[in-house]
Amino acid sequence: MDKLTQAFNFRHACKVFDEAKKISAQDIDYILEAGRTSPSSFGMEPWHFVVTTNDSLKEKLKTACYNQQQVTTCSHFIVVLYRKSTQFTMQSEYLRQTVQRSLPTDGASFDLDAACQYFINYCNNGLSHGVSVDNWSEMQCYIPCANMMTAAAYRQIDSCAIGGFQADKLLAELAKASPQINEHNFGIALCLAFGYRKNPQSTQFRWSKEEITTYL
Repeated sequence: MDKLTQAFNFRHACKVFDEAKKISAQDIDYILEAGRTSPSSFGMEPWHFVVTTNDSLKEKLKTACYNQQQVTTCSHFIVVLYRKSTQFTMQSEYLRQTVQRSLPTDGASFDLDAACQYFINYCNNGLSHGVSVDNWSEMQCYIPCANMMTAAAYRQIDSCAIGGFQADKLLAELAKASPQINEHNFGIALCLAFGYRKNPQSTQFRWSKEEITTYL
């Protein structure tokens, strides 16, 4: 079995972490790099990773996560934020900087406003019916989340994706710790707990490839 397949089999939703075991700086950087280099639609990378090992803050975040023990027993807790539509307007510095970096730098003329407008038009007209820019941004964040959990498993580090939380309370606690994080520009896509398992791995249940795959 190759190492990547081993990682997929190693990973499970770890509910209780060994609080005495901490992830090294090198390993958490490896995990974050997997998130940073993840693909995104239009290369917009509409995510921001908030990482904490602070026990006091984790206690507060735990309350907003319905008191799930993964939050406080894990080594590193990462809240994955998605950028809201406010960061994808013509006046948005984030949009303009993101678009500008992909434009020619060899002296060729380009229109930054036109390039930004192209993306805005896509958001207004190209998304599936009923999907908002916020929905699109949030869904993009699941790509780095999956990659970070796989990268962790590759290094024999456990993880748990947490989708059960009170977003307003969670965001309010983060805003107290860092004013740049606010509900005007950010929403919460998912929370990820990383650490080392305390108990044996639970049994994984998966449908077979034949049951979930159709070749046409």
